[in-house]
Amino acid sequence: MALWVALVMYGIAGAQNIDISASSSRTTVGLNEPFRVSWSWSARNADITPPNLENFIIVSGPYRSSQTQIINGNASFTRKLSYEIVAQKEGTFTIAPASLLDGGKLYKSNELVIKVKEGVKRKNALSQKAKESFNVEILTSEKEVFVGEPLTLMLQAQLWEPVRDLNILQAPNFENVLQKELDFDQQQRGQVINGKMVTILDFSKRLIIPNKPGTLGGQELKISGKVQVPTGKYDFFGMPLTKYVQEVATAEIPAVKIKPLPLPQPKNFEGAVGQLNFVREISRKKINGDESITIKLRIEGNGNFNTISLPELLKPQGFDVYDPKYNESLRYSERGVRGFKEYEYLLVPQFKGEFIVPEMSFTYFDPKTATYETVIAPTDTLFVESATLAASPQNGNTASPEKREVQTIEEDIRYLQSKEFTPYFEIALRQWSWIILILLAIAWGTQALPKKQAPMGGTSNKKSLKKQVDKAFADNQRDRFGIMLNALEELLLEQGVAKDANHSDVLRERLGEEVAKEFAFIKERCQMAQYAPSTATSSNEVLTRFNALWDKI
Repeated sequence: MALWVALVMYGIAGAQNIDISASSSRTTVGLNEPFRVSWSWSARNADITPPNLENFIIVSGPYRSSQTQIINGNASFTRKLSYEIVAQKEGTFTIAPASLLDGGKLYKSNELVIKVKEGVKRKNALSQKAKESFNVEILTSEKEVFVGEPLTLMLQAQLWEPVRDLNILQAPNFENVLQKELDFDQQQRGQVINGKMVTILDFSKRLIIPNKPGTLGGQELKISGKVQVPTGKYDFFGMPLTKYVQEVATAEIPAVKIKPLPLPQPKNFEGAVGQLNFVREISRKKINGDESITIKLRIEGNGNFNTISLPELLKPQGFDVYDPKYNESLRYSERGVRGFKEYEYLLVPQFKGEFIVPEMSFTYFDPKTATYETVIAPTDTLFVESATLAASPQNGNTASPEKREVQTIEEDIRYLQSKEFTPYFEIALRQWSWIILILLAIAWGTQALPKKQAPMGGTSNKKSLKKQVDKAFADNQRDRFGIMLNALEELLLEQGVAKDANHSDVLRERLGEEVAKEFAFIKERCQMAQYAPSTATSSNEVLTRFNALWDKI
């Protein structure tokens, strides 16, 4: 009880008078010599705000502690915050006061004045031994590289005594450089230096890809570690006692020449460097008018993907082309960045006929051969066999249509035409007039006819998939069209039609012409809704046709 009363009385007294002070283990230190700064205060329920430690680097910490003492009935309470720090340069520096706010009153500690000198001799034998037992060297994989060509920095420690907790205090600060720390298994080996066996430890690798010519390097890095050194004392069994001492080593990054890319540069060169390839993939080249095409533009290989830009698709005439999806997969290693960047476009035909996908090219610089290379995607032809979105113009002949040339109409919409043509706006007006009349007729018919009862006896999985689709459309979920398409593909899979075979020919052979056409229609509308929701067919129409198709599968 007496202890409790004493603590309460001290808490009341402490709230009235708070002591806060700053201290340092040394006030004169050498460069790269760690020392400790601490702040103590007597407030039980308030915390301090430490000052900005500019001109110093934090090696370790913060370390926190608290202590309560009761002597002859008098209680005292102290909290403490400490950091191990090291100076960045020579000079005399002032560490500002720490502050504490309690009960609306602001308290401040004293300032600390630290003198930093080169080559200050250490009085502490353990610290001197730690300094002599720990050295760091930085190695580069190349002495000169081209802009965009990768190189690696290897940080290598030379250890005469065991060291733990190696830590780079400052990452290399390069401008116009991609810098990435690599994951790797640290490796160590023994080596004799000046007649002494030394442990060589490779403990850090960094990938560097420069973006501008010049010279890279000359920068110093600081690396901290705790060195195990003998104390000169022995335990009860005669074994030597050791202690871990905080030490900071410095190492300079060797100079690397960054060479500019050779001149003259090709006109279409945009800075890609490496061993690369350019690919244009077309999902299919022959379609019906109610189907779509996807075209992928991909740059793949090993190169400076941090600055590589994908070329835009040279669009074929006669198609609506929607904004592309972007995909990438990149992996970082000592050899650079390997993987790909990709655009995926969705194209929906406007007219029947043959349409040209123009030739495309991509140029990059190969630093291994010091030459510019160009990869060409050749011209392709797309065939639209029938058109339900817009009828192609006809000249009235029953013979097979002659090959048509691409003509420009008002420099905006181009399509394949015969000798005579009807202006686009008249085609569109006729087309949409018929579509509106058909939709009105369908809507009137569905209201007038009695509701058709759903067939009984479906599998539980089929019912579950149907419920998911119904719920998605009832809740107007954002991904309802994707859920619908997935449900159809799962149902077809149960019928023995694999997902990668859901095209018209397979469905026509397995399930008949009508099912194949309806599936193509619904798949097309679901894809359009996912790529470009504003152009998608209304949910009601797609859902109505989906329900009818569902009952037939």
